[in-house]
Amino acid sequence: MKKSFSLPNLICAVACGLAAGVLCMVCVYATKFGGFESYNAARKFSAVYNAIKDDFVGDADMEDVSDAAYSAMVDTTGDRWSAYLNKKNYEQYKQYAKNAYSGIGVTIERDGDTGLYRIASVLEDSPASRAGVKIGETLFSVGDVSVKGKTAAQIKSIITAQKGDYTLGLREEDGTERSVTVSTATLVSKPVKYEMMDGQIGYVRIKNFETGAGDGIVEAVDDLVSQGAKGLVFDVRGNPGGLLAELLKALDHILPAGDIFVSADKAGNEKVETSDASCVKLPMTVLVNADTYSAAEFFAAALSEYNWAKIVGTHTTGKARSQINIELYDGSAVHLSTRSYLTPHRVDLAKQGGLAPDVEATISKDDEAQFVSGTLAHDKDAQLQAAVSTLNSEIAK
Repeated sequence: MKKSFSLPNLICAVACGLAAGVLCMVCVYATKFGGFESYNAARKFSAVYNAIKDDFVGDADMEDVSDAAYSAMVDTTGDRWSAYLNKKNYEQYKQYAKNAYSGIGVTIERDGDTGLYRIASVLEDSPASRAGVKIGETLFSVGDVSVKGKTAAQIKSIITAQKGDYTLGLREEDGTERSVTVSTATLVSKPVKYEMMDGQIGYVRIKNFETGAGDGIVEAVDDLVSQGAKGLVFDVRGNPGGLLAELLKALDHILPAGDIFVSADKAGNEKVETSDASCVKLPMTVLVNADTYSAAEFFAAALSEYNWAKIVGTHTTGKARSQINIELYDGSAVHLSTRSYLTPHRVDLAKQGGLAPDVEATISKDDEAQFVSGTLAHDKDAQLQAAVSTLNSEIAK
C-alpha cells in the first residue's frame, strides 16, 4: 500500500530537516571553537570588524584593527607577561629563543632638543659593538636616511629594512662626525661566558636561559672547578629568563638531591622537578638586579633556599608565571601565562614581589649600560666586587 504526502507536509518535513541540519552545524561549530560563549564573541567581533571595513568614513588598515583587538583581549587579563604576537613578532620571538637575533644591538634615547637619538647601550657581541659604536654617541643617519624627528619605532623599521652592509652616521660627544659600517646578518649569541678571576674565583655570566644555556653553565662550572676555583660567582643581572629545561639542567648539576622546581596549573595541581645527589660543593654567590626575571630568579632562589649561595645586588622583579605559545592558523600566536612557578620551598615570587638580596649592592646607570655592553671592567663593577667580597667571607669560614 503506497503512502502519499501532501505538499504542505512535504515542505514542513524538508524545513524541519534543514533546521535540524543548521542546528547541528551550529552546535558542532560552537563546540569546536569553545562553546556558544566563544561563538557569540566571534560573531560580535565579525560584526564590529565588518562595520569598520564597510562603513567607516576614514581609512583603516584592517590588519592593524585585528591586531589591536587581539592584543587588547590579552592585555585585559592584567598579566604583564602574556601578549598577542603577530606573525612578524612571533618569528622574532622564536629567533630570540634560539639565541639568535637580527638588528644591530643598540638601545637609543631621544634628545628632545635636537630630535636625534643618543646611543644608550650597545649589546655585547652585537653588529653595533663589532662596528665600534659607542655609548654616548648620537645617531643622525641610517644608510642615506636622516633619523631626525623620527620615532624609535620608525628608526627600527629603517634599520630592519636595510640589506647587507650599510653605514650609520654618528656624532661623538666632542662633536666629531663619523660613519661606521654594520651588517644586517642574523647573529647567534652565546648565553654563557665565564673566566677565572683573581684569587681563584670563578665568574659565570648567564645572559639568558634560552637554548644552550644549560650545557653552557655545566661546561663553565666543570671547567672552573677543574682549574681549582675556590668559589663561584653566578651573574644573572639583566637575565630575562628562558626555557625551563635549560634551568633544570643547570640546577640538577649544581644542587644535591631534592626538589628544585615546582609548577602549578590553574587548579593548583603541582608538578615537581627534582635533582639527583650529584652536586657542586663550593661557596657561591648569585648577582641579581631589577632586570633579573623568571628562570634567572628561580636559579638564584633555589641556590639560596638550599643554602648553596648568597644573593647579592638589588631586588628582583618577581616573575613567577610560565607561558606557552598558542600558535594560530596565520602564523601569529598568543603568548599566555598558564602555570604558576614556585621555589623548592613553595614560595610564589610573584606574590612575594621578587627576591630581596642578602647583600644590597648598586651601580650607577652609566655603569649598568657599560655592563650590558660588556665594557665595564670588573674592578669598576661595584656589584661584582660586593659579590666577590661576600664570597671570600664564605670561603674564609
